[in-house]
Amino acid sequence: MKRLAAGALVFFFLVYRPLYPVKKDTKLILDAMQTLSATLSGLEKKITIISADISELNKKVEIMTDKVNAVSANQADLTQNKETSQVFLQNLREELNAVRTSLTKINDRLTAPPPSQGGATPASGGAPPGGQGESALNQDPSSIYYAAYSDYIKENYDLAIEGFKQYIKFFPEGGLADNSMYWIGECEYAKKKYQDAITTFNELIAKYKDGDKVPAAMLKKGYALVETGKQSEGVATLKELISRFPLSEEASLAQQKLKEIAE
Repeated sequence: MKRLAAGALVFFFLVYRPLYPVKKDTKLILDAMQTLSATLSGLEKKITIISADISELNKKVEIMTDKVNAVSANQADLTQNKETSQVFLQNLREELNAVRTSLTKINDRLTAPPPSQGGATPASGGAPPGGQGESALNQDPSSIYYAAYSDYIKENYDLAIEGFKQYIKFFPEGGLADNSMYWIGECEYAKKKYQDAITTFNELIAKYKDGDKVPAAMLKKGYALVETGKQSEGVATLKELISRFPLSEEASLAQQKLKEIAE
């Protein structure tokens, strides 16, 4: 009887032993399939987003191409009006930066790891979450900036000022904060609110001493001072610009303006 029981145990062990590895392997396969499905889903989302980015990029390139063609057709007019030429060049630089930003965004999304399931990471910039800032923080900072810049191009100056101020408020340490402040001044200048423009340009010059918008801010500050009748202060500002940034395009425009004032 004991031998029969032992034999039954051996038989049970030999017959049912393979079942455990099979179940374990099946679970591993199912887990791998689930992971693969999640990865494919993430890739599909990436492709959708990247396609939208590429479409946006194509539109920006088309706009730039139209503007360059317009310049070629009206080169004589731009040569005569150096101030208009300078603003155009600044606009073109901004749009080139927008294209670079879009390309960087596409590259980042191509190389970024799949998003974790633990929740979205807030956009960088330094503003606390919650309240009115939450919707802005959920946007890409450059998207806020270029939306405002688009309003500036369309001469929707009030909307542009609001957008640039939003960028500065929620992303004060962002790389486009000084640019935003500069374009606020340009909007105010375009609206002939020269004193407001002077105040904005002064703030930019003081806050972003090493920023690349300082020469342009000094130039437009000089123009604005002249427009408000403070010619001697305007001349002093333009001369300071030439002294500090002698090789800049703005210095050349400042020299031209000084000649006009002297005539």
